[in-house]
Amino acid sequence: MLIIATVLKGNLANLVYIKMGRLTARKKRGFIGVKAWQKRRNEAGLSDFASGIQEQSPRPTVQHALQTPKSTGRQLNNIRNMSEEKLLNSDFGKSEGKRTCTRTRAKALGKNSRILKEEVATGYKLQDFSLLNECLKKSSICSSCKSAKSNLEIFQENTGRNGLAESLFIFCSNCRSKTQFSTSKKMLGRPGCFEVNRRSVLASQSRQKLANFCTTMNLPPPILSKPYSAHLKEMHLCYLTEAHNKMKDAAKRLLIKTEHEEPHKVIENENGNRIAEVSVTVDGTWQKRGHKSKHGVVFILSVQTGEILDFEVFSHYCHACVAHEEMDKDSIQYKAWAASHTKECQINHHGSSGEMETEGAIRMFSRSVQSRNLKYTQFVGDGDSSCYGSVSRAMKELYGDSYQVIKEECVGHVQKRMGAALEGYKKGMKGRKLSDGKGAGGMGRLTGDMIKRVQNYYGSAIRNNKGNLDAMKTAVLAIKCHLIREDGVTLQFQHRFCPKNKETWCKFWKDQLYGTSEYDESGRLPSVFMAELEPIFKRLSDNELLNRCLLGLTQNQNECINGLLWSRVPKSAFCGKRRIEIAVCETVCVANTGAASKGLLMEKLGISPGYNMLKGLRIEDSRRLQGAARKVSQEYRAKRKQLRLSRNVSKKIKQLAYKAGSFGLSCRPEHEPKKGRTMVQKRIDGTQMVAERKRLRKETDMEISFISDDDVPLVAVAKKRRRRLKL
Repeated sequence: MLIIATVLKGNLANLVYIKMGRLTARKKRGFIGVKAWQKRRNEAGLSDFASGIQEQSPRPTVQHALQTPKSTGRQLNNIRNMSEEKLLNSDFGKSEGKRTCTRTRAKALGKNSRILKEEVATGYKLQDFSLLNECLKKSSICSSCKSAKSNLEIFQENTGRNGLAESLFIFCSNCRSKTQFSTSKKMLGRPGCFEVNRRSVLASQSRQKLANFCTTMNLPPPILSKPYSAHLKEMHLCYLTEAHNKMKDAAKRLLIKTEHEEPHKVIENENGNRIAEVSVTVDGTWQKRGHKSKHGVVFILSVQTGEILDFEVFSHYCHACVAHEEMDKDSIQYKAWAASHTKECQINHHGSSGEMETEGAIRMFSRSVQSRNLKYTQFVGDGDSSCYGSVSRAMKELYGDSYQVIKEECVGHVQKRMGAALEGYKKGMKGRKLSDGKGAGGMGRLTGDMIKRVQNYYGSAIRNNKGNLDAMKTAVLAIKCHLIREDGVTLQFQHRFCPKNKETWCKFWKDQLYGTSEYDESGRLPSVFMAELEPIFKRLSDNELLNRCLLGLTQNQNECINGLLWSRVPKSAFCGKRRIEIAVCETVCVANTGAASKGLLMEKLGISPGYNMLKGLRIEDSRRLQGAARKVSQEYRAKRKQLRLSRNVSKKIKQLAYKAGSFGLSCRPEHEPKKGRTMVQKRIDGTQMVAERKRLRKETDMEISFISDDDVPLVAVAKKRRRRLKL
């Protein structure tokens, strides 16, 4: 027994020694301690989601994207979407530096470390102080008197409060001693400002909303309006500086990428600077829905990288100017105020709200060469304003013929032109009859579903034939001949423009190839629409228009940026120009380099981000990557299409829940409106109605032969009877 115990004791000592040696080696490498099989898996390029499946091509994880080094000739062959490429420029590398990432440093940077059950509390906590006082009474004694009879309590100094930062002290009932402490640290380099107040200003949309939050949470009221505005002004300057630096870095990356991929588009000007000719998308967005918004924002994005290159914020509203409107304009006080207010006035636009997009585009195009070393030679616009014409004329006046701007159309907005044209035609023909004696709308005519169908076909014709003008034009003509009947010609001639190969979408040619019977003639428009819709198809299949659609570009990235902006300052609540500019700058930083830019902004504002914030920013980037990878998949697109169809069907069969004065004691209205029918139901009802009419006509003719005994011709009697029976 003694020998066995000795052996076991020796083995246990050896195991402990080996374990401690491994821990020491892991600490030298850093807190992560990558194991051998993990290292082999990482070298093979496998992500955490695809471990053990080496035959699949993995999607890069967030950690892989953030740790990829920056270089001039980056290999982006394995990048699947634009979000992954943008996160290669993340600011986490700047904040981490090249130091060894120990466990303590990793926690400070917000990296995932081993979760401990207990650790020293850090950051801000929402604490009920009544519970904390009870805990102090039960578990603590005074360090001064060290008496067991001491009763410790936390008191607050109401006169020493500074916004959400409170001055507290621990009071001993036995020796009457006080230990002072504060609920927040002071900012770096700003001894008079507390960190919690600036964080609250950053996190809130307005002071009133912040005050409502504090009231609900039983917190002390926040800082007053004047210091709140002072914090906003300081934040505004810092955010503007950082956003412009981010956009300049994006312009440098675009210049390097153009040199690498398209060197013939890089020229050298008279000053020796390299200038790249690039394609950009231009779009404006407004703070209020409609055409009377007081604030507007214009973005310019790169087509190649999707990064924001420049922006302009316009406003024709200033709260201070409105507050001084009632003052006498000739008084000395008003003139003194006006002279001091000129630099701080928020108004920088005096035209209409619709002109903001044009003016912003002209300003950004004019300074592109000097500030970005870029020439915006391809203009991708939506055609909603006179932006392109004004920009082209302004560039010609500024630079002469050396600065040529080419217009490229957004395919999505061109597709909407077909729907708008058909809706306009249908509205113009309301109350008028066509040559066949019927109106433009109604069953079997130009309905809303038919207009959507033509619009979708038109968009697919453009997208599926990028780079081929003749094929694009033929596909547009195929829509007209496929959906509108032609009298006196065969079906083969009517579908002459439809594709006849095995991948054809035309069911007529599918039936010819495979011997099926899926083609349905009843879903087409009458032949009278061939001449009626000819001008619309001729205008939208013009060579000049389709030439501008050959690249198949869209403004979807601009719409995404607009959504990011107004998620920070919702359109439902009014705010000033300064708050909108702060939201725009934050949108630029996050869109170009990821959520890590928020941490750098906090440091420049004199605030240490902290573990919880950095961890949250990493999670935000991770979700962004996962969402981008999910949305580009074919499975997601198919599900989105299916949901859209089911949503349209549910709208049609939805029960009426509200109608003024229509409900009594039942859950249904007393007089229910006619329910809309689907196209299949309409076809079935139409077939049944025609058969019923034929049957009634036969019965009527038989009745006429028995009841007509006078000299009135049977034909006249039949016409009267059919008119009376509405046959």
